[in-house]
This record gives sequence, C-alpha cells and structure tokens, in this order.
Amino acid sequence: MSSRTTLSQAYFDLATMLDAGMPILRSLDIVVDGRKGYLKRVFSQIRETVGKGSSLAEALDQHPRVFPDLDRMLIEAAETSGSMGTSLKMLSEWHEFVHRLICQMIVALIYPFLILHIAAFVFPLPSLVLGEITTTEFLVAGLHILMYLWIPTGMVVVLILLRGRFPIVRLPLDFAVQRIPVLGMAAYHMAVCRYAKAFGMMYRAGVPITETVERANRATGNAIVARLFEGGKASVRAGGMAWEGFSKRLPSEYRQLWQIGEETGELDKTTAKIAEIAGDRADLYFTEFSKGLPKIIYFILLGVLAVMIVIIAKQYANNLSSF
Repeated sequence: MSSRTTLSQAYFDLATMLDAGMPILRSLDIVVDGRKGYLKRVFSQIRETVGKGSSLAEALDQHPRVFPDLDRMLIEAAETSGSMGTSLKMLSEWHEFVHRLICQMIVALIYPFLILHIAAFVFPLPSLVLGEITTTEFLVAGLHILMYLWIPTGMVVVLILLRGRFPIVRLPLDFAVQRIPVLGMAAYHMAVCRYAKAFGMMYRAGVPITETVERANRATGNAIVARLFEGGKASVRAGGMAWEGFSKRLPSEYRQLWQIGEETGELDKTTAKIAEIAGDRADLYFTEFSKGLPKIIYFILLGVLAVMIVIIAKQYANNLSSF
C-alpha cells in the first residue's frame, strides 16, 4: 500500500471519529493503533505533540515530508472554522484521486520499460550470432545501451526529489513538463484542479478570501500554472474580485465559472465544479498519455527490429556469396 493510500485512510478514519464526537486525543490513539511502520511512529509523535497542548496543524508542521503543504494549510484552516471532519474527508478523497492517477501511469509504463530492457540485448544479438563479438562483449553492449535509459531516468527522479526541496528547480522542471505532448496538458489541468480544490476547501472552512487566494496559489504544485492565478491576490487586496486578476491564458470556461461564483456568492460550489472539470481532464490526459507512450515505444522498437533484420539478411547474403 502506497504512502498516499495509507495517509488517505488515516485521514478518513480520523474524520469519521471526529464526526462521531470523539475527542481528538482519543481519535489519534485509535489512528495510531490502526497504522503500521513509519506512519505509526509519525502519528504517535503527533498524538504526543497534541497532548502537550499544540494544535493538530502545529503537530503536522513538524513532519513536512509526510504531510504536504495542502494538507497542513487546510487542517490549519479547519481548526479555526471547526470543520475538521469535513476537511479531512476532502483530503482523503484528494489523496485517493492522486494515488489512482499515479498507479495508472506506473502500470502503463512497466511493460514498455521491460520491453526496452529486452530490446537492449536484442540490438547487439546479430553481432553475437555472426560471431563478431563474444558473449561477454554481448552483455557489455547490452548494458551500455541500457545506460541511455537508466541515466535519463535517474536524472528525472533526482530532479523530482530536488524540486520539493529547492524552489529554484521548480520553474525549469515545470516548464519542461508543460512542453511534453499530452503529459503537459495533464499536469496543467492537475494544477488547476489543485488550486480550485484548495481554494474551495479553505473557503468553506471559513478562511478569509485574501488569505485563501494566497494559500491556494501555493497549493497548485506547478510554478507555471501558479503564475496564471497570481493576479487574483492583487485583485482581491485592491477590493476587486479574484477572477478579474486571473490570466487571460486560463480557459474561459474556468474564468467564467469563477466569475459566476463570486457574483452569486456560491464560490464554494463553482470552485468545486472547476476542480471536478479540471480533475476529469487531467485524468483523461493522463490516460491518453499512458496509452499512447507504450504504442510509440513499440513502434520505434518495431522499426529498429525491421532495420536489424535487413542488416542481418544482407550480411548473411554477403557471407553466402563469399562462400
């Protein structure tokens, strides 16, 4: 079970007990009993911190690597407004949604990744069959080809890890992801979903709108998309509406829904609708990317194999002619 799934379940359990009227310390005791491993130790420390008089948000702030910014911001707002149970359930649903998208991507990429490893040893196979290289040289050649796969993959993983610790890495990495066909659109709508989701949850929790727009901007998880919403902060502080400061590059559908929400006073409903639409689009693009990438890889491999067959056939014909 992934960390997102276990965290989602912990949030759901805690929300259920709080809604039933159980005290926070007793609820945390039950959550600790139901967890295992690292998360059990983390919630034990949280229970101890809350028992000493700290708020739940303050306790979560001591574990920034376990609890994302969005979680900590929402729980802090929920404690102020008294909507802890509802907010925890919304976080539980959010983590389940993100977990489903991640699993979908991983499952779709596992098989092509294995195929690439097999193909790395197929490429030098003709030389081995024709006696041009030894078995050891054949293995070395295969591993050498795999380096062109492992090194870029390792660099991507390192950049993702550094992104969370060093803000300077976020902008170029987010910019690069935005330029990837299909995947860039998935990341774009996912960030819009995060903004609308964070805004709606904090708005319903009673956080002032001036503070909500600023916190939601930090919750986008994408530096490029965050800039599209950044004008909303200045607009609200100047006494205007948030949508008036949003970038014109945002889809008009999102901006119009936001405008309707602010003008009718039902911003919580319209932001929830925006989050739903953006989430569905992100899901659609992620699905298309996970389906399309393996096809592209297979097409490239088939092309390479066809070229290899032609080369082997020519070499075999030449050998027969020489004989």
